[in-house]
Amino acid sequence: MKKRIDVVAIILFITLALIFSAQTAVAQDPVKVDSKHYKVEAENAWVRVLRIDYGPKEKSVMHKHPAGVVVYLADSKVKFGLPGGKSQEQSGKAGEAGWIPAGTHLPENLGDKPIEAILVELKAKPAGAKSAAAEDPLKTDPQIYKAEVENDRVRVLRVQVGPHAKTAMHSHPANVVIFLTDGRIKFSFPDGKTQEAQVKAGQVLLDNPVKHAGENLSDKPAEVMVVELKGGGTAAKPAAKKPGA
Repeated sequence: MKKRIDVVAIILFITLALIFSAQTAVAQDPVKVDSKHYKVEAENAWVRVLRIDYGPKEKSVMHKHPAGVVVYLADSKVKFGLPGGKSQEQSGKAGEAGWIPAGTHLPENLGDKPIEAILVELKAKPAGAKSAAAEDPLKTDPQIYKAEVENDRVRVLRVQVGPHAKTAMHSHPANVVIFLTDGRIKFSFPDGKTQEAQVKAGQVLLDNPVKHAGENLSDKPAEVMVVELKGGGTAAKPAAKKPGA
């Protein structure tokens, strides 16, 4: 009888521990605990993209993020409170991109102006093969594409296209696009089809593996950040959030 009671107690303890762990994970999700500052902009099987907005001097609550990439849409100076009582400060300039390791923190905007950023949180690695080296935009258009960040999970490309300029045909694996300028763009595909879109600075697009050429239809330079997800992405096709949608 005592053994049976012990077994039941152990099962109950494990069940409660699992429930507590799940609740803790949800509680530390910034979208759940601080929806004022964190909104889901787009999501698929590989990433969750958050739009971050803080007013002057505003602070959050303690929460956690998986590893990812941040793209600053405004200059920022932030203090991060860390578990254990320590803190660290971090600054970013509008248009910059950076790698963010997984971690738990409590951010505070130290500035007198609002801050805005896009955070690409990484989930599962996409499946599939790499694009052909000859179709790498760093090879086809090195004057337009520059690598800002690269590791085993992502490659972040800064794309700068002059007024009415075009890119050569090239390929990307599954990716997240963050537009840094307003404008109108045109994509041409190998089958001869084209697609045009009016885009706004700060707009986000989730895209599957693609081969295309781009054209800036505007009278001003266009600038974009492309967060390429290493691993390909041909096994699944989550819906993309199209420009202008």
